[in-house]
Amino acid sequence: MASVQIAVDAAYVTKAEFLRRTGIKPRTFDKLLSDGDIPIREKQGTQRLVLVNMVKWAEEAALQQV
Repeated sequence: MASVQIAVDAAYVTKAEFLRRTGIKPRTFDKLLSDGDIPIREKQGTQRLVLVNMVKWAEEAALQQV
């Protein structure tokens, strides 16, 4: 079995940055998020900023079989 290495330049990115990088539409993002398909950082207190966990996102992508 081949080994895969993925480099992630930022552990967390904002929703806007994630949308820019992936090309996903905001409405699709919101649906995927509500379905639990996009890993985010747990919100602390009243924090409203959604931070996508890019390490977890890359890990899940690497584990998918094609």
